[in-house]
Amino acid sequence: MTFSPFPSIKAQIFSLAFLLWMLFPSLLCAINLASDKVQLHGFLTQGYMESKENNFLGDSEDGTFRFTEIGLNINAHLTDNFRVGGQALYCHLPADDKGKVRADWLVAEYHIIDPFGLRLGKIKMPMGLYNMERDSDFLRPLIFLPQSIYDETRRDSWQAHWGGEMYGNLLLSKWGDLDYQLFGGRIQYDDDSLATLAGSEIVNRYNKENSLHLSTDDLSRQNNYVYGAALFFNPSLEGLRGALTFLALDDELWLHETLVNSLQVRSKLVASVEYSWQQLSMAAEYSETDRRQEQFNIVTLDGASQAWYLLLSYSPTETLTVSLLYDEYYRLKNSRHEPAGPMNLYPWRKDLGVSLRYDISESWTFKAEWHTIDGTAFYMGYFNPQGAERYWQYGALKLSFNF
Repeated sequence: MTFSPFPSIKAQIFSLAFLLWMLFPSLLCAINLASDKVQLHGFLTQGYMESKENNFLGDSEDGTFRFTEIGLNINAHLTDNFRVGGQALYCHLPADDKGKVRADWLVAEYHIIDPFGLRLGKIKMPMGLYNMERDSDFLRPLIFLPQSIYDETRRDSWQAHWGGEMYGNLLLSKWGDLDYQLFGGRIQYDDDSLATLAGSEIVNRYNKENSLHLSTDDLSRQNNYVYGAALFFNPSLEGLRGALTFLALDDELWLHETLVNSLQVRSKLVASVEYSWQQLSMAAEYSETDRRQEQFNIVTLDGASQAWYLLLSYSPTETLTVSLLYDEYYRLKNSRHEPAGPMNLYPWRKDLGVSLRYDISESWTFKAEWHTIDGTAFYMGYFNPQGAERYWQYGALKLSFNF
Protein backbone atom coordinates (compact mmCIF):
# COMPACT_ATOMS: atom_id res chain seq x y z
CA MET A 1 0.00 0.00 0.00
CA THR A 2 1.14 3.58 -0.65
CA PHE A 3 0.78 6.62 1.54
CA SER A 4 -2.06 8.92 0.54
CA PRO A 5 -1.27 12.65 0.60
CA PHE A 6 -4.94 13.59 0.62
CA PRO A 7 -6.81 14.77 3.72
CA SER A 8 -8.29 12.25 6.13
CA ILE A 9 -12.03 12.36 6.80
CA LYS A 10 -11.35 14.16 10.10
CA ALA A 11 -9.20 16.68 8.27
CA GLN A 12 -12.00 17.24 5.75
CA ILE A 13 -14.54 17.94 8.50
CA PHE A 14 -12.07 20.19 10.33
CA SER A 15 -11.39 22.10 7.11
CA LEU A 16 -15.07 22.68 6.49
CA ALA A 17 -15.71 23.62 10.13
CA PHE A 18 -12.80 26.08 9.99
CA LEU A 19 -14.20 27.58 6.78
CA LEU A 20 -17.63 28.03 8.41
CA TRP A 21 -16.04 29.56 11.51
CA MET A 22 -13.93 31.99 9.49
CA LEU A 23 -16.90 33.09 7.44
CA PHE A 24 -19.39 33.30 10.33
CA PRO A 25 -18.98 37.07 10.91
CA SER A 26 -19.46 37.68 7.20
CA LEU A 27 -22.48 35.41 7.30
CA LEU A 28 -24.14 37.46 10.00
CA CYS A 29 -23.57 40.59 7.95
CA ALA A 30 -24.77 38.82 4.84
CA ILE A 31 -28.12 38.01 6.40
CA ASN A 32 -28.78 41.71 6.92
CA LEU A 33 -26.69 43.51 4.34
CA ALA A 34 -25.26 41.37 1.54
CA SER A 35 -27.13 38.09 1.15
CA ASP A 36 -25.94 37.87 -2.44
CA LYS A 37 -22.31 37.58 -1.23
CA VAL A 38 -22.62 34.84 1.39
CA GLN A 39 -25.32 32.19 1.26
CA LEU A 40 -26.14 29.46 3.73
CA HIS A 41 -28.39 26.58 2.70
CA GLY A 42 -29.20 23.13 3.95
CA PHE A 43 -31.53 20.18 3.87
CA LEU A 44 -32.77 17.32 6.00
CA THR A 45 -34.33 14.15 4.64
CA GLN A 46 -35.80 11.18 6.50
CA GLY A 47 -36.95 8.10 4.66
CA TYR A 48 -38.28 4.60 5.12
CA MET A 49 -37.21 1.71 2.89
CA GLU A 50 -38.49 -1.85 2.58
CA SER A 51 -37.62 -4.63 0.14
CA LYS A 52 -38.99 -8.05 -0.77
CA GLU A 53 -36.98 -11.24 -1.57
CA ASN A 54 -33.60 -9.45 -1.33
CA ASN A 55 -31.90 -6.90 0.88
CA PHE A 56 -31.04 -3.60 -0.83
CA LEU A 57 -28.24 -1.36 0.50
CA GLY A 58 -28.31 -3.24 3.80
CA ASP A 59 -30.88 -4.99 6.00
CA SER A 60 -34.06 -3.77 4.33
CA GLU A 61 -36.34 -6.82 4.07
CA ASP A 62 -37.98 -6.05 7.43
CA GLY A 63 -38.14 -2.34 6.68
CA THR A 64 -35.74 0.29 7.96
CA PHE A 65 -35.64 3.97 8.91
CA ARG A 66 -31.86 4.01 8.38
CA PHE A 67 -32.36 6.38 5.49
CA THR A 68 -31.33 9.86 6.60
CA GLU A 69 -29.35 12.70 5.06
CA ILE A 70 -28.57 16.10 6.55
CA GLY A 71 -26.56 18.70 4.66
CA LEU A 72 -25.33 22.20 5.45
CA ASN A 73 -23.52 24.26 2.82
CA ILE A 74 -22.08 27.74 2.57
CA ASN A 75 -20.97 29.77 -0.44
CA ALA A 76 -19.05 33.01 -0.10
CA HIS A 77 -18.35 35.29 -3.06
CA LEU A 78 -15.30 37.09 -1.68
CA THR A 79 -14.92 39.08 -4.91
CA ASP A 80 -16.84 39.17 -8.18
CA ASN A 81 -14.55 36.43 -9.54
CA PHE A 82 -13.52 34.45 -6.44
CA ARG A 83 -15.75 32.05 -4.49
CA VAL A 84 -15.15 29.58 -1.67
CA GLY A 85 -17.66 27.08 -0.36
CA GLY A 86 -18.27 23.70 1.15
CA GLN A 87 -20.89 21.28 2.38
CA ALA A 88 -20.95 19.01 5.41
CA LEU A 89 -23.09 15.92 4.87
CA TYR A 90 -24.46 13.41 7.36
CA CYS A 91 -25.55 10.17 5.68
CA HIS A 92 -27.15 7.08 7.25
CA LEU A 93 -28.06 4.13 5.00
CA PRO A 94 -29.28 0.60 5.92
CA ALA A 95 -25.74 -0.81 5.56
CA ASP A 96 -24.39 1.55 8.25
CA ASP A 97 -24.52 0.71 11.94
CA LYS A 98 -24.51 4.45 12.52
CA GLY A 99 -24.41 7.48 10.32
CA LYS A 100 -21.33 9.49 9.52
CA VAL A 101 -20.47 13.11 8.77
CA ARG A 102 -18.09 14.02 5.98
CA ALA A 103 -17.07 16.93 3.81
CA ASP A 104 -19.19 16.41 0.73
CA TRP A 105 -17.37 19.10 -1.24
CA LEU A 106 -14.94 21.89 -0.40
CA VAL A 107 -13.99 24.28 -3.18
CA ALA A 108 -12.06 27.43 -3.98
CA GLU A 109 -13.13 28.78 -7.39
CA TYR A 110 -11.70 31.57 -9.53
CA HIS A 111 -13.88 32.56 -12.50
CA ILE A 112 -11.59 34.57 -14.78
CA ILE A 113 -13.86 35.05 -17.81
CA ASP A 114 -16.93 33.17 -19.10
CA PRO A 115 -14.87 30.76 -21.24
CA PHE A 116 -12.40 29.94 -18.46
CA GLY A 117 -12.32 29.32 -14.71
CA LEU A 118 -10.47 27.18 -12.16
CA ARG A 119 -11.56 25.10 -9.16
CA LEU A 120 -9.39 23.48 -6.48
CA GLY A 121 -10.35 21.28 -3.55
CA LYS A 122 -12.84 18.45 -3.17
CA ILE A 123 -14.89 18.84 -6.34
CA LYS A 124 -18.09 17.18 -7.50
CA MET A 125 -17.48 15.05 -10.59
CA PRO A 126 -19.66 15.51 -13.68
CA MET A 127 -21.19 12.19 -14.72
CA GLY A 128 -24.34 12.27 -16.77
CA LEU A 129 -26.88 14.99 -16.11
CA TYR A 130 -27.46 14.51 -12.39
CA ASN A 131 -24.37 13.26 -10.54
CA MET A 132 -23.37 16.70 -9.29
CA GLU A 133 -26.94 17.21 -7.99
CA ARG A 134 -27.48 13.81 -6.38
CA ASP A 135 -27.25 15.22 -2.84
CA SER A 136 -29.97 17.77 -3.65
CA ASP A 137 -33.11 15.69 -3.25
CA PHE A 138 -35.47 18.60 -4.01
CA LEU A 139 -34.08 18.98 -7.56
CA ARG A 140 -35.36 15.62 -8.89
CA PRO A 141 -38.67 13.71 -8.93
CA LEU A 142 -37.22 10.34 -7.79
CA ILE A 143 -35.91 9.22 -4.42
CA PHE A 144 -33.18 7.13 -6.07
CA LEU A 145 -31.56 8.21 -9.30
CA PRO A 146 -31.60 5.46 -11.99
CA GLN A 147 -29.25 2.84 -10.58
CA SER A 148 -27.89 1.64 -13.93
CA ILE A 149 -25.81 4.83 -14.11
CA TYR A 150 -26.03 6.34 -10.61
CA ASP A 151 -25.40 3.10 -8.67
CA GLU A 152 -25.76 3.90 -4.96
CA THR A 153 -23.18 1.28 -3.92
CA ARG A 154 -20.54 3.13 -5.99
CA ARG A 155 -21.54 6.59 -4.89
CA ASP A 156 -18.16 7.17 -3.21
CA SER A 157 -16.38 6.22 -6.44
CA TRP A 158 -18.14 8.77 -8.62
CA GLN A 159 -19.20 11.54 -6.25
CA ALA A 160 -16.19 13.83 -5.78
CA HIS A 161 -12.41 13.96 -6.07
CA TRP A 162 -9.56 15.90 -4.49
CA GLY A 163 -7.81 17.82 -7.23
CA GLY A 164 -8.45 20.51 -9.81
CA GLU A 165 -10.84 21.43 -12.58
CA MET A 166 -10.94 23.80 -15.54
CA TYR A 167 -14.40 24.95 -16.62
CA GLY A 168 -16.11 27.51 -18.78
CA ASN A 169 -19.01 28.49 -20.98
CA LEU A 170 -18.77 28.93 -24.74
CA LEU A 171 -21.37 30.81 -26.77
CA LEU A 172 -22.50 29.09 -29.98
CA SER A 173 -24.28 32.03 -31.59
CA LYS A 174 -27.88 31.14 -32.49
CA TRP A 175 -27.32 27.49 -31.52
CA GLY A 176 -27.14 28.17 -27.79
CA ASP A 177 -24.14 27.67 -25.51
CA LEU A 178 -21.84 24.93 -24.26
CA ASP A 179 -20.52 24.32 -20.74
CA TYR A 180 -17.31 22.29 -20.42
CA GLN A 181 -15.32 20.76 -17.54
CA LEU A 182 -11.88 19.12 -17.49
CA PHE A 183 -10.76 17.60 -14.19
CA GLY A 184 -8.22 15.32 -12.54
CA GLY A 185 -7.11 14.19 -9.09
CA ARG A 186 -7.72 11.36 -6.68
CA ILE A 187 -10.68 9.93 -4.76
CA GLN A 188 -10.49 9.36 -1.03
CA TYR A 189 -12.44 6.39 0.32
CA ASP A 190 -13.53 5.96 3.91
CA ASP A 191 -12.79 2.52 5.39
CA ASP A 192 -16.53 2.08 6.06
CA SER A 193 -17.73 3.26 2.65
CA LEU A 194 -19.94 0.90 0.67
CA ALA A 195 -17.27 0.70 -2.01
CA THR A 196 -14.83 -0.64 0.60
CA LEU A 197 -17.21 -2.85 2.58
CA ALA A 198 -18.49 -4.57 -0.54
CA GLY A 199 -14.94 -5.83 -1.05
CA SER A 200 -15.60 -8.31 1.75
CA GLU A 201 -17.72 -10.23 -0.77
CA ILE A 202 -14.55 -10.83 -2.79
CA VAL A 203 -12.59 -12.00 0.27
CA ASN A 204 -15.39 -14.27 1.51
CA ARG A 205 -15.68 -15.91 -1.89
CA TYR A 206 -11.90 -16.40 -1.99
CA ASN A 207 -11.99 -17.95 1.52
CA LYS A 208 -14.71 -20.37 0.46
CA GLU A 209 -12.95 -21.42 -2.74
CA ASN A 210 -9.59 -21.95 -1.00
CA SER A 211 -10.73 -23.11 2.47
CA LEU A 212 -9.14 -20.07 4.10
CA HIS A 213 -10.20 -17.77 6.93
CA LEU A 214 -8.90 -14.33 5.97
CA SER A 215 -10.49 -11.59 8.07
CA THR A 216 -12.21 -8.70 6.31
CA ASP A 217 -11.84 -6.25 9.21
CA ASP A 218 -8.88 -4.36 7.74
CA LEU A 219 -9.96 -3.82 4.17
CA SER A 220 -9.01 -0.46 2.68
CA ARG A 221 -9.59 0.97 -0.79
CA GLN A 222 -7.32 3.50 -2.45
CA ASN A 223 -7.53 5.42 -5.70
CA ASN A 224 -4.43 6.04 -7.78
CA TYR A 225 -6.01 8.55 -10.15
CA VAL A 226 -9.24 9.80 -11.65
CA TYR A 227 -9.69 12.18 -14.58
CA GLY A 228 -12.41 13.13 -17.02
CA ALA A 229 -14.22 15.66 -19.14
CA ALA A 230 -17.79 16.83 -19.66
CA LEU A 231 -19.75 18.81 -22.25
CA PHE A 232 -23.21 20.19 -21.45
CA PHE A 233 -25.11 21.56 -24.45
CA ASN A 234 -27.80 24.17 -23.84
CA PRO A 235 -29.50 24.73 -27.23
CA SER A 236 -31.67 27.70 -28.06
CA LEU A 237 -34.76 25.44 -27.94
CA GLU A 238 -36.29 26.06 -24.51
CA GLY A 239 -36.52 23.00 -22.26
CA LEU A 240 -33.87 20.96 -24.06
CA ARG A 241 -30.36 20.09 -22.90
CA GLY A 242 -27.84 17.36 -23.58
CA ALA A 243 -24.54 16.11 -22.18
CA LEU A 244 -21.59 13.90 -22.95
CA THR A 245 -19.33 12.93 -20.04
CA PHE A 246 -16.18 10.82 -19.74
CA LEU A 247 -14.32 9.43 -16.71
CA ALA A 248 -11.40 7.08 -16.07
CA LEU A 249 -9.93 5.81 -12.80
CA ASP A 250 -7.67 3.22 -11.17
CA ASP A 251 -8.63 1.65 -7.81
CA GLU A 252 -7.03 -0.92 -5.51
CA LEU A 253 -8.49 -2.85 -2.56
CA TRP A 254 -6.01 -3.99 0.09
CA LEU A 255 -6.22 -6.42 3.01
CA HIS A 256 -3.18 -5.64 5.15
CA GLU A 257 -0.32 -6.00 2.62
CA THR A 258 -2.28 -8.20 0.20
CA LEU A 259 -3.75 -6.74 -2.97
CA VAL A 260 -7.28 -8.15 -3.04
CA ASN A 261 -8.76 -6.36 -6.03
CA SER A 262 -7.58 -3.96 -8.71
CA LEU A 263 -9.99 -2.13 -10.98
CA GLN A 264 -9.01 -0.03 -13.96
CA VAL A 265 -11.87 1.86 -15.57
CA ARG A 266 -10.39 2.68 -18.95
CA SER A 267 -13.42 4.75 -19.94
CA LYS A 268 -16.88 5.50 -18.63
CA LEU A 269 -19.00 7.33 -21.20
CA VAL A 270 -22.46 8.72 -20.57
CA ALA A 271 -24.61 10.34 -23.28
CA SER A 272 -27.63 12.24 -21.97
CA VAL A 273 -30.66 14.18 -23.12
CA GLU A 274 -33.46 15.93 -21.21
CA TYR A 275 -36.50 17.75 -22.55
CA SER A 276 -39.35 19.52 -20.77
CA TRP A 277 -42.52 20.80 -22.39
CA GLN A 278 -45.42 22.23 -20.40
CA GLN A 279 -46.36 19.58 -17.79
CA LEU A 280 -44.28 16.78 -19.38
CA SER A 281 -40.59 15.99 -19.07
CA MET A 282 -38.39 13.22 -20.44
CA ALA A 283 -34.85 12.16 -19.60
CA ALA A 284 -32.79 9.40 -21.20
CA GLU A 285 -29.17 8.39 -20.69
CA TYR A 286 -26.94 5.70 -22.19
CA SER A 287 -23.63 4.55 -20.74
CA GLU A 288 -20.82 2.10 -21.41
CA THR A 289 -18.00 1.41 -18.95
CA ASP A 290 -14.90 -0.36 -20.26
CA ARG A 291 -12.92 -1.86 -17.38
CA ARG A 292 -10.48 -4.55 -16.31
CA GLN A 293 -10.60 -6.20 -12.89
CA GLU A 294 -8.23 -8.56 -11.12
CA GLN A 295 -8.96 -10.40 -7.86
CA PHE A 296 -5.98 -11.95 -6.07
CA ASN A 297 -3.99 -11.46 -9.33
CA ILE A 298 -6.54 -13.38 -11.43
CA VAL A 299 -8.39 -11.51 -14.19
CA THR A 300 -12.12 -11.75 -13.42
CA LEU A 301 -13.49 -9.09 -15.73
CA ASP A 302 -12.26 -7.47 -18.92
CA GLY A 303 -14.79 -5.71 -21.09
CA ALA A 304 -17.55 -3.15 -21.27
CA SER A 305 -20.81 -2.91 -19.34
CA GLN A 306 -23.93 -1.36 -20.84
CA ALA A 307 -26.60 0.77 -19.19
CA TRP A 308 -29.52 2.94 -20.20
CA TYR A 309 -32.80 4.30 -18.86
CA LEU A 310 -35.85 6.29 -19.85
CA LEU A 311 -37.67 8.49 -17.33
CA LEU A 312 -41.04 10.11 -18.05
CA SER A 313 -42.61 12.61 -15.65
CA TYR A 314 -45.95 14.39 -15.68
CA SER A 315 -47.02 17.27 -13.43
CA PRO A 316 -50.80 17.71 -13.49
CA THR A 317 -50.41 20.54 -10.95
CA GLU A 318 -47.52 22.73 -9.80
CA THR A 319 -47.16 20.65 -6.65
CA LEU A 320 -47.66 17.07 -7.88
CA THR A 321 -45.41 15.00 -10.18
CA VAL A 322 -45.79 11.35 -11.15
CA SER A 323 -42.96 9.47 -12.90
CA LEU A 324 -42.38 6.20 -14.70
CA LEU A 325 -38.88 4.73 -15.00
CA TYR A 326 -37.49 1.86 -17.03
CA ASP A 327 -33.84 1.13 -16.36
CA GLU A 328 -31.43 -1.58 -17.65
CA TYR A 329 -27.85 -2.56 -16.78
CA TYR A 330 -25.68 -5.42 -18.04
CA ARG A 331 -22.36 -6.33 -16.42
CA LEU A 332 -21.03 -7.40 -19.84
CA LYS A 333 -22.37 -5.72 -22.95
CA ASN A 334 -21.52 -8.67 -25.22
CA SER A 335 -22.66 -11.40 -22.81
CA ARG A 336 -25.77 -9.96 -21.25
CA HIS A 337 -27.42 -12.98 -19.59
CA GLU A 338 -24.49 -15.31 -19.00
CA PRO A 339 -24.25 -16.36 -15.30
CA ALA A 340 -21.18 -14.85 -13.69
CA GLY A 341 -20.73 -17.17 -10.69
CA PRO A 342 -22.23 -18.42 -7.41
CA MET A 343 -22.30 -14.97 -5.76
CA ASN A 344 -23.80 -13.14 -8.74
CA LEU A 345 -25.94 -15.55 -10.73
CA TYR A 346 -27.85 -12.85 -12.56
CA PRO A 347 -25.35 -10.08 -13.46
CA TRP A 348 -27.87 -7.68 -14.88
CA ARG A 349 -30.52 -5.33 -13.50
CA LYS A 350 -33.85 -4.46 -15.14
CA ASP A 351 -35.88 -1.99 -13.14
CA LEU A 352 -39.47 -0.85 -13.63
CA GLY A 353 -40.25 1.93 -11.18
CA VAL A 354 -43.09 4.33 -10.41
CA SER A 355 -42.86 7.38 -8.19
CA LEU A 356 -44.88 10.27 -6.81
CA ARG A 357 -43.61 13.63 -5.62
CA TYR A 358 -45.74 16.15 -3.72
CA ASP A 359 -44.39 19.60 -2.87
CA ILE A 360 -46.14 20.42 0.39
CA SER A 361 -44.64 23.92 0.43
CA GLU A 362 -41.56 25.72 -0.86
CA SER A 363 -39.52 23.99 1.85
CA TRP A 364 -41.22 20.60 2.36
CA THR A 365 -41.37 17.72 -0.15
CA PHE A 366 -42.81 14.21 0.14
CA LYS A 367 -41.90 11.34 -2.20
CA ALA A 368 -42.96 7.72 -2.61
CA GLU A 369 -41.76 5.11 -5.09
CA TRP A 370 -41.78 1.37 -5.85
CA HIS A 371 -39.42 -0.73 -7.99
CA THR A 372 -39.73 -4.21 -9.46
CA ILE A 373 -36.35 -5.72 -10.33
CA ASP A 374 -35.04 -8.57 -12.48
CA GLY A 375 -31.37 -9.32 -11.77
CA THR A 376 -28.78 -9.12 -8.99
CA ALA A 377 -26.07 -6.75 -10.24
CA PHE A 378 -24.38 -4.19 -7.96
CA TYR A 379 -23.01 -6.09 -4.94
CA MET A 380 -26.24 -7.95 -4.20
CA GLY A 381 -24.12 -10.87 -2.99
CA TYR A 382 -22.65 -8.69 -0.24
CA PHE A 383 -26.08 -7.63 1.03
CA ASN A 384 -27.48 -11.17 0.65
CA PRO A 385 -24.72 -13.59 1.74
CA GLN A 386 -27.12 -16.55 1.74
CA GLY A 387 -27.89 -15.98 -1.93
CA ALA A 388 -29.88 -13.41 -3.89
CA GLU A 389 -33.16 -14.01 -5.73
CA ARG A 390 -33.44 -13.03 -9.37
CA TYR A 391 -36.82 -11.27 -9.01
CA TRP A 392 -37.30 -8.82 -6.15
CA GLN A 393 -38.83 -5.46 -5.22
CA TYR A 394 -38.16 -2.46 -3.05
CA GLY A 395 -40.00 0.71 -2.11
CA ALA A 396 -39.26 3.91 -0.24
CA LEU A 397 -40.94 6.92 1.35
CA LYS A 398 -39.12 10.17 1.97
CA LEU A 399 -39.83 13.53 3.60
CA SER A 400 -37.44 16.40 2.87
CA PHE A 401 -36.96 19.89 4.28
CA ASN A 402 -34.84 22.45 2.43
CA PHE A 403 -33.80 26.00 3.30
